[in-house]
Amino acid sequence: MTPSQIGELLAFCAAFDRRTVGRADVLAWHTVLGAVDFDAAREAVAAHYAVETRWIMPADIMTTVRAARRDRLERHTEAEPPPGDTGDRAYRAALLAERRAIADGRAEPRPVPALPPGTKDDQPAGRVRALLDTVGNKIPGPREGAVNVLAVPCRVCHAQPGRTCTSTVNPLRRHADVHPARLEDARRAAAGLPPVDPADVQRELDRRLEASRAALAAIPHDNVIEPADGFRYPAHEEPAAS
Repeated sequence: MTPSQIGELLAFCAAFDRRTVGRADVLAWHTVLGAVDFDAAREAVAAHYAVETRWIMPADIMTTVRAARRDRLERHTEAEPPPGDTGDRAYRAALLAERRAIADGRAEPRPVPALPPGTKDDQPAGRVRALLDTVGNKIPGPREGAVNVLAVPCRVCHAQPGRTCTSTVNPLRRHADVHPARLEDARRAAAGLPPVDPADVQRELDRRLEASRAALAAIPHDNVIEPADGFRYPAHEEPAAS
């Protein structure tokens, strides 16, 4: 833009925001926007005041103009080089001129040409055809009997779903397999059952421990011998003499 065009652009801005325009404003704006096309800058001002009430600044115009140029270039498909072209300067110059015309808005972007209609002979076959036939179909559910162990958290090492189990001693060390309790929880989840309650597990352990103590207490005291190592054997389980 020339300084006179900058002055016209500032007058256009003043029509929206009632700013005062002086010679220093024209010189400052020309320093920043001298290389910008006048029509593109005017469109940027109009677009700004369509949605904003604050004063527009040169940076706003530069941002809008650059975005518009980038959008036009992204929607453009460059022409193929002519047959026999060796990449000489003439073609490169024409290609650069085409890009500038698209970016400046002096030419419309050329979209990607549509693919020609295919024929029956063009259709893929074999495994590719089978894969394409599944597009859009419902994703199959889990196989009968299959259990996704990583779908549930581990109540032993507290590994979250999708993460492998870790050592309870060193959490940074990951196991190649999961803890049996996690496998049991995954099987119950696959069967539609709630996870095992840790309190129930503890109660079952306490019950078994109490039953073992009761069974030991029922053994007659005179039927127990005490070997030299201090371990108490029931008489019918006395180790054979060596």
